Amino acid sequence: MNERTSVGTGEPKGHMPDTLGDLLRRWRHAAGLSQLDLALDLGTSTRHLSFLESGRARPSEAMLHAIAVGLDIPQSERNTLRLAAGFKPLPDTGAPRPEKRGQVRRVIEQVKAAHASVPLLVKDQIWDIIDANALAHDMFIDLLGRDLLAESSYINVLELVFAPDLLRPKLANWEEVADAIVRHVRHETGMAAEAPAFREVLERVSSMPGFAERWARLDSGGSDWLSTRYIFKFPDGRHAYDTILMSLGAPYEAILSGIRFDTFHAVDLETEL
Repeated sequence: MNERTSVGTGEPKGHMPDTLGDLLRRWRHAAGLSQLDLALDLGTSTRHLSFLESGRARPSEAMLHAIAVGLDIPQSERNTLRLAAGFKPLPDTGAPRPEKRGQVRRVIEQVKAAHASVPLLVKDQIWDIIDANALAHDMFIDLLGRDLLAESSYINVLELVFAPDLLRPKLANWEEVADAIVRHVRHETGMAAEAPAFREVLERVSSMPGFAERWARLDSGGSDWLSTRYIFKFPDGRHAYDTILMSLGAPYEAILSGIRFDTFHAVDLETEL
């Protein structure tokens, strides 16, 4: 076990007790992990982990245990987390330190390297964009005049497509893309759709024009399930891309099965006329 400084000691008398969010954040910093890296290790979304640290959501016992194991929190400190979360303390069970930390991050980097010749987006199970390769960053700079993917907060694909000031005015075929995105997100999110973080996304997007009626339909439009065509309006003219949505994982690897990759493949519209 690595030596750590206890996050629950050394406070002066009268100090307000740490909240669960305070404890989680301090242990994560002690482990040297970003929210994204911890979320990947846990198989949850970065947005949900942010909700837990800010106190906007409460973890289940299973999630709290997974966080404690993922951060290698000493057994002597884990009951402090349980008490802060409103759970009864448990006896020391001597759970082992995780052995596969960073495995998902390594797989993502391998996929990015293998697709370095085309723009690629990486999304988690609630369709927040959590990573992208260099060409995807360049594409958004050309489209929007800024590197949207490098900004501090993660953006959800629904927000990216439906917000009036992002991709919507840059898409010549916005209706088709909007239908396809809604159908994919509804199909892929599964149980994650009930997570507080994703419900917060839906609440924000619900007032954006065209979203509510699409989300209410069981089947949204007739777009191809296998790929979606984006016809972007770049400063130098229209350029089309067919995107291919890929998933990783297998029944025994729930974390990887929550990761989605979108690759953008250029299409010559003139040859299709």
